Amino acid sequence: MFLFTHTIHIFFILKMIDSISLQICSIFGLCKKSKFPGTLASLASLIFSILVYYFLGKTFYVFLFLFFLIIGFWAIGQIQKKNGKKDHQWIGVDEWIGIWLANFFLFEFNFSLVQIIFFSSISFLIFRIIDIFKFIPPLQNINKNQNQNATAVMLDDIIGGFYTYFLMLIILGFYNLNYLYYSFFLLLPGMVANATPVFLKIKYFNIPINEQIFGKNKTWRGFIGAIIFGSFSYFILVKLNLVNGANSFSLIILVGFLFGLGAIGGDLIKSFFKRIISIKPGESWTPFDQIDYILGMIILTYFFYHYTFSQIIFLLILGGTISALAHRLGFLIKINTSKQ
Repeated sequence: MFLFTHTIHIFFILKMIDSISLQICSIFGLCKKSKFPGTLASLASLIFSILVYYFLGKTFYVFLFLFFLIIGFWAIGQIQKKNGKKDHQWIGVDEWIGIWLANFFLFEFNFSLVQIIFFSSISFLIFRIIDIFKFIPPLQNINKNQNQNATAVMLDDIIGGFYTYFLMLIILGFYNLNYLYYSFFLLLPGMVANATPVFLKIKYFNIPINEQIFGKNKTWRGFIGAIIFGSFSYFILVKLNLVNGANSFSLIILVGFLFGLGAIGGDLIKSFFKRIISIKPGESWTPFDQIDYILGMIILTYFFYHYTFSQIIFLLILGGTISALAHRLGFLIKINTSKQ
């Protein structure tokens, strides 16, 4: 009798979990009632995000975004266990999160309610155009991936949200040519470090760091060379007053070292995770192939530059775009084995 009761109890719990995850994924059934579920979910998120931002403030807005992000991943994962790993048309929580992320641009301004509604509506239109036509290369690559797990489904709209945020700050004049100029030079040491293993062809230290963990293409030659050339490029940029740096020689060397180490370290960590999920060396893993070195660089130099959210997004999109273009050029001239 106890076993039977226990089994029934478990059955009802599982049914409840299925029901909750379905309600979350479909925005409480909203996306199952329309031929345009993505647009409907985006519109609902637009209205709710405006209300939360204006009446409850920035802190609560951030808290809810993180909450939606966590339960969104969980709910999509639960749905895919039962219905298969694909981006089901009635899943709208990813669009909900994408719009919520895009509207973080509001944090940089002191808008009235009318201005919030107006500019958020422009943000909504940009996000829907990006999400529907997927003309941004990372989105094209993600959607070509046959394994549409929860990460792939969410990543598509998270990237769309980031690009919408980026474009809104350009439209509103927050990102300008000076911002571009400074950010490019700040990225340069990381880009130099990231490119060094490809072009450094000396015969010394050309042995894998750990083939099992990082793959055969990650060598001590590339690792050491990346740190040296990344550090040196930062030193030159500071001396030419192209980036803000410390007056102390030792601190300049330390920060330069961290730029180089962060860039190549980010690449190594990405390679480690590629091995875990069985992606072969040289195969594309969008968008992490484009931004791994930027994330590593930002993390290790944050203590000195204290990057803001808007700076981080700008660096990721600028650096990621440059990296993607460089890889495509490398593919055309037979340096790389994939376009990325």
